[in-house]
Amino acid sequence: MKLIGILALIISFEASANELKLHFIKSPLGINWKNPFHLTVSTLKNQIVPFKNKRAYFISHVFVELKCNSNGKHILRGMTSATTTEERDLIFKQKYGLGTMFHSFVGKLEKDEEIVRDLAPYAGSKRKAELTIKVSGEACERMVAYAEEYEELGYGNMYSGLQGDPLKREGAGCSAFAVSFMRVAGLMDNFTNEWKTIIDVPNRFIGGPMTGNKVNILKLLAAPLARWSNKVPHVHLEAWNPEEMHAWVKKTYFEVREGSYEGQWPANISRYKNTYHVELDMEDRETPTGSFWL
Repeated sequence: MKLIGILALIISFEASANELKLHFIKSPLGINWKNPFHLTVSTLKNQIVPFKNKRAYFISHVFVELKCNSNGKHILRGMTSATTTEERDLIFKQKYGLGTMFHSFVGKLEKDEEIVRDLAPYAGSKRKAELTIKVSGEACERMVAYAEEYEELGYGNMYSGLQGDPLKREGAGCSAFAVSFMRVAGLMDNFTNEWKTIIDVPNRFIGGPMTGNKVNILKLLAAPLARWSNKVPHVHLEAWNPEEMHAWVKKTYFEVREGSYEGQWPANISRYKNTYHVELDMEDRETPTGSFWL
């Protein structure tokens, strides 16, 4: 299929739209955050699922798409690690354990045609969900300017751990990067609180420079009853979770369909095969001004 055909298949904007669209891709088998053991096991299971001719998104992913009729800009962006070998080295050789969640990797800023190509095989997949937010021209242009400045300053070279805040110039993981566009455009709201995973990670499971520990992966697999806990030395983590984002879209889709949606913003829904889509109208939301950075 030619590139223009792929674009027509997965991108459907009205000609007059100013819109932010987030594409959420779940992991193949789901990530279980119940405790350190379940997180480790579910992550490993996702790593061994066989895939052909498409990206696997083993730990889930988020892409950002902006189309601004106000200035004619249409961009797609995402953040990922530059290589998978760095993570394997940290886990199996340097014994980082869950310290990998807090490590800043060499990053890669994903853009445009590359993202279109990677998304195409997931059109209609149950692993994909989409949120479109209708915004003002000012908000759309501010998000494009943010994307350009983020790249110009080199922050796309930093694929940060789950705690990294892109607006504090710390780089970003894919989900924090996506949410940062909403933050700079003033689009954060109560519903985004449902997108977080909040845990207290015991230091004994965190290897690397944060603690100085060596944590063999077998230590995690040998502790099925261990819990997240703030009763011991720990690191508090609040992470934007693509799996929760995906779940929110599906939940909201059915709320709107069944007439039980009570959200503040007018919502429309659609569905392509097993891919659910929610559209929120936040066009009247006031757009912030000034610096993007905190």
